[in-house]
Amino acid sequence: MRTFSPFSGGLAVLPVVLSLSLAAAKPLSFGSLKNDTTTAVNKISWAPCNFDLSHYPLPDHIDCGSLVVPLDYTTSASNETLILSLLRSKAVSPTSTHKKSMLFNFGGPGYEARLSLAALAPMLHNMTGGEYDLVAFDPRGTADTITFKCFANATDRLLATTSFPIHDLTPGASSPNAFAENYANAVAFSQRCAEYNLDPTLKKRAEVLTTGMVARDLMAVVDSLHAHEGEDGLLHYWGISYGSLLGETVAALFPDRMERLVLDGVVNAEHYYHHFGIDIDQLASSDPAFRGVLSDCLTVGTSRCALADINSTASELEQTLLEMANRYQTNPVAASGRVINGKFVKELLIIIIKYPTMIVPRATTHIRSLLKGTNLEEVVAFYQAIYESVSMGDNDALAGIACSDKVVKAKDSKDQRMIDDTEYIKNTTEIFGGLLAGIATQCAEWPFEAKGKYEEHWFDEQRQPKVIKTRKPILFVGNRYDPVTPVKSAVTMSNVFEGSRVLERDAFGHASVAQWSDCTAEVLRGYFKKEMVLPEDQKVCEVDIGVFDLGPFP
Repeated sequence: MRTFSPFSGGLAVLPVVLSLSLAAAKPLSFGSLKNDTTTAVNKISWAPCNFDLSHYPLPDHIDCGSLVVPLDYTTSASNETLILSLLRSKAVSPTSTHKKSMLFNFGGPGYEARLSLAALAPMLHNMTGGEYDLVAFDPRGTADTITFKCFANATDRLLATTSFPIHDLTPGASSPNAFAENYANAVAFSQRCAEYNLDPTLKKRAEVLTTGMVARDLMAVVDSLHAHEGEDGLLHYWGISYGSLLGETVAALFPDRMERLVLDGVVNAEHYYHHFGIDIDQLASSDPAFRGVLSDCLTVGTSRCALADINSTASELEQTLLEMANRYQTNPVAASGRVINGKFVKELLIIIIKYPTMIVPRATTHIRSLLKGTNLEEVVAFYQAIYESVSMGDNDALAGIACSDKVVKAKDSKDQRMIDDTEYIKNTTEIFGGLLAGIATQCAEWPFEAKGKYEEHWFDEQRQPKVIKTRKPILFVGNRYDPVTPVKSAVTMSNVFEGSRVLERDAFGHASVAQWSDCTAEVLRGYFKKEMVLPEDQKVCEVDIGVFDLGPFP
C-alpha cells in the first residue's frame, strides 16, 4: 500500500494507508515490562559515522554510536538483543561544562531519526541553548533497526499500491461501497504482512515494535549515558509529532525520571491508542489553516502567491479551488503517467498548509497551472518531488508500529466504533475529512501479537484526565494553524500531566520547526536552563517569518 500522503512522512504523524489482518490475541499489558535496575547497563560505542557527513551542517560535531538493548522488555527469559543506531551532535556552547544529552524523535511512526538530527542540528542547538549533546536513534522497525517489511521488493509494493487502494470517502468521490472496500483492502494488505513475516525470527521482531518498547529504549540510552558517561540518569527529550506520543508514553511509564520534556505538534494519546486512525481530532485546524493561507495569499499579492489575482476574497478563492477539485474528480486527466483526480488536487492543497514558507509559494504556481489545465507534467513533477522529500520511502514500519500500538480492535467492517470514528473524522473538516477518513480502517485486524503495548486510558469515562505527576513539568507546544496536530490536542494532553504548560504559536504548518520564532526560541531556552523558566499560562508566541516571506517564486 502507498505510505505517503501530505498527512504523513517527514515531521509527521499520519500514514494515509496502512493495514490489517487476522485477529490478534490479547497483548501483554505494559505493566509486565521488566524494569530490573540490577541488569547490567551496556555502554554506547561512539565512533565516526560510516556515511558521508560533508553535505550536513556541523559535520565536525557529529559522531555515531551503537547500543545493545533487549529485543523484548516483557520477559527475562530471553537474552535476545537488538542494536540501536545513534547519532550525536555535540554541544556547541563554549561555556558548556556539565555533560548532558537531549534525545529527539522527529515523527512517524516509522520515520528515521539520525539523519533528521544531522540536518536540523544548528537550529536545534540554537533553540536549546547549545549546552546539550543532541542525540537521536532510529526506532525499532525503522531504517536498519530490525526493519519491518511486508514486501520483498519495490515491485511487489508497487503492485500492492495498485491492488489495495484506500479510497477518498468524500461524498461523490468514490463508490457507496468505498468504506467496505477500504476495510477489505486493508485486510488484504495485512495478510501480505503476515505472509512475509512467517519466519519465526521475523515474526518475533514484528511483535516488539510498539511505542512502549521504544519508550524503554529511550530510557536504556539514558541509563547508559548515566552509567558510563556521568550524566544525571534523567530524560531530557524533544518529541515532534509522533515523537510527542512517544514522550507522553515514556512520561506515563517513568514519571519520576522526566527532567525536561518538550512535546511539539502534539498527538492525543487517548485517541491514538483507543480509537481508530491516528487522532480523530487531527484535522480540527485544517480548514482554518487553509483559509488563513488563502487570506495571506491575497495580502502579499502575485509577486509571492500565484493565486492572488484569481479572486478578490479568500472565501471566493477557496470556492474556486474546491470547485477545481470536484472538476478533476468528475473528469480526471493523465499526465506523466499519473492520474490527476480530486484526491490528487486536495493532497496538493494540503501541502500548502502543512509545509509553509519554502514550499507554499512554489506550490501556488502549480495550483494555478491546475486551474488553467496547463503545464500538468510540471505539476506532477513537483508533487513527486514533495513526495520523495517527505515520505518514508519503501518502509512498512508505519504499519508495524501504529497497528501494533492499537488497543481497539474491529471484528469486521460493520464494527460500529470504527464506523463512528470514520464519520467523526469526516465531519471534523469540511474540506479534507473524506480524504483522510479511510485511515480509520487501517489497523482493525492487525495479525501480530504486539508486546509491550501501553494499554491504560488517559481519561476516565466522564472524560476527566487521569492525572500524572512528572518530576519536572512538561512543556507542550502547538501551532494555531497546524493542519494535522491541532493545538487543542496539546491542551488536552496538558490536562493529564500535572504542572505542565502549553505554548501556543500563532503559526502555520506542522510543529514549531515549520516557521521560525524568536519568541519560541526564547521560551525553549528558558525551559532548558538549569533553573527552569516556564512560560506563563496561555502564552502565545508570534512568528518571525510569514508563509510567503521566502518569495517571489517563478
